[in-house]
Amino acid sequence: MSSDQDCQRYHVHEHTGLTTCNDGHCHIHPGVTNIPIQHGSSHYHEIVGATTYQDGHYHVYRTNTGLAAPLPGGYHTHYASFTTSIADGHTHNAMLYVMAIKD
Repeated sequence: MSSDQDCQRYHVHEHTGLTTCNDGHCHIHPGVTNIPIQHGSSHYHEIVGATTYQDGHYHVYRTNTGLAAPLPGGYHTHYASFTTSIADGHTHNAMLYVMAIKD
């Protein structure tokens, strides 16, 4: 396998966005997915991370993306959603598409 194929096979995606606003505040969820997990002829990624520190606390999260969603020009993305851990008596939700990359 060429190094270009290795890079495509073992790629990651950036993600960032805002959680829902609960208890009077929101958090940002910056991060990078793990390497692909093969599923049939497609793949998905695990996302594990922590939100930004806001209002005296932060939250952690863990989820899997959906399968690769093809985009024009040879790119693909993945959809993901999660509910954070409980901190300060509440959770937050997030729905996102990871940054598209070229296959």
